[in-house]
This record gives sequence, structure tokens and C-alpha cells, in this order.
Amino acid sequence: MLLAVDIGNTNITAGLFLDDELICMWRMASNRAETWDEYGLQLIQLLERDGHTPADITCAAMASVVPPLNPVLSRAVQQYLKVQLKELTGDLRSLPAVRYDNPAALGTDRLVNALAGWEIYGRPQGRPVIVVDFGTATKLECVSAEGEYLGGVIAPGIRTAAEALTRRTALLQRVEIQRPKSVIGRNIAASMQSGILYGFAGLADGLVRRLTQEIAPDGPDPVVVATGGLASMVAVESRTIQMVDPHLTLQGIRLMYELNWPDAAAEA
Repeated sequence: MLLAVDIGNTNITAGLFLDDELICMWRMASNRAETWDEYGLQLIQLLERDGHTPADITCAAMASVVPPLNPVLSRAVQQYLKVQLKELTGDLRSLPAVRYDNPAALGTDRLVNALAGWEIYGRPQGRPVIVVDFGTATKLECVSAEGEYLGGVIAPGIRTAAEALTRRTALLQRVEIQRPKSVIGRNIAASMQSGILYGFAGLADGLVRRLTQEIAPDGPDPVVVATGGLASMVAVESRTIQMVDPHLTLQGIRLMYELNWPDAAAEA
């Protein structure tokens, strides 16, 4: 089985694949102070909790936006799971073409999202794809109907913006991010919740419409798929997001691994 690891700024998400099926998934905090030994023990505990052992894992791959954690997780996987954790980078095989000024500088999380969005949703329909990832940063990735990565947009993340709002003001306190009863808030908490939720739904819709004009001015409209921790909540209020795939990044890691190490992937 393949272990796919997504190292994000807030969380590390790991998933176990049997062929193309995600059979279990776990989350750990992205903690730069944690040792490889501590991460290794966590992985063993999570595996055993779901009825698996290190012997079940035959290969592993990671996409990371936190470089200091890469060697930590690599050693944890090597020492505890006895496989090499392959690091996915922008210069490996992915989409048919990458129209980015410097592909090596493209975040691997963005690339695997684009790859999964096209392979799973765009390619079967012969349509372009826009992937909206609601993570620590809000990222939109654009892929043509032919599978060309065209670039994208990076904006503040929902929680990032909400935390900045409370840090930079004296009277606004942290609130739970949830749907308020109405757009018009009648107290501070509801007003902030409205601004956060509907504001980001509007941000996503506005960017998707602008990107659609550039991607497909005359062709079929793109498939718009969202992922990330708050994607389901925002998608309900969005007028452009068509579907939510919470496992898109892990699927992208699997797909990119299979493209670059097909023999090892076939044995997983």
C-alpha cells in the first residue's frame, strides 16, 4: 500500500491507498518542535488503530509546503515504517504541460491539486478545471482542457484572515467559524461570522468568474472543485463551486507518485 503525506502549514494529513482507493486517513499537527521519533510513534499508533502494521506499507510519497519538516517526516517514515518517503517536487512528471514561469518554484501542494482535479474531473469530461483549496492560504489552480497547468491565484486563508482580524483589533474576539443565522449580524460574533463565511464565498466566486473568462472565453466552462478543511461550508454559499473533494490533495500525491515511480506503485 502507498502512504501519501501532505505536509501543510497547520496540519500533516496522511492517507493509506490500496490501488486507487483511500482506505484510511489521519491528521497530525504541523509542529516544527516535534522530533522524528515522536512523529514515527504517532504514525505507528495511527496505523495500529485502524488495523494495519508497517509491513502493509510498500511505498510512500509526500508533498510539503514546510521544508523544515521534510527531513523529520522522512526519517520517521524510514525508521518506523521501513520505506523511503519520496519527496514530490515541481520538476517531476505531473500534468502534460506546466505553463509556470519557474516550475521548480511551484508549490507541490498546488501541483498535485491541479493534477488530481484534471485527472479525476476535467479530463473525463474534456473540460478545463479550477481547483479551489481553502487551507492556510486560499489557492485557486487553473488547468486547461488539454491538461496544461496555467497558473493560479493565492489569497489569505479563512482562518488566517480571521486570526489577523482579532490580532489587529482591540475589541474583536476570536469566534467559531460557522454559518450565522443571517447575513446581517446583530452582534459582534454573528457580524464576524457573516463577514468571514460570505466574504470568502464571494471572494471565491469573484475569482472563479474572472479566471473562467481567461481560461475558457469561448469553450466549455471549467469544472470547479473545492478542497480543504472549510470547503464544504463555503461551497454551500458559493454560486460557482460545483463539488467538494476533501481528499483531492492525497489523490494528487498518489497520481504524481504513480507517474514517476510506476513500477513501485504497481506493487503497492
